[in-house]
Amino acid sequence: MEWWIQAAVAVVGYLLGMAFAGSFLGRKWMGTVDIALHRLFKRKITTGKYLYWKHFCGIENPPRPENLRSPKRLADRILSRLI
Repeated sequence: MEWWIQAAVAVVGYLLGMAFAGSFLGRKWMGTVDIALHRLFKRKITTGKYLYWKHFCGIENPPRPENLRSPKRLADRILSRLI
């Protein structure tokens, strides 16, 4: 039980450290780390995350979500052309 508590404290400490580091190191670095974590944990990339990385973090070619890589619906096709 004590090991689980120490592991949880380590994870929470890491996340808080990343939050504070982002304010000092900059948005581009935090966006790059966020992309790396998404790839590492194989998380689904959403359109909101893509827009956040591209326009807020200033990353030139962030990974695109599935609906923008191969749009199937008309709305997704229009959105992929606008972005």
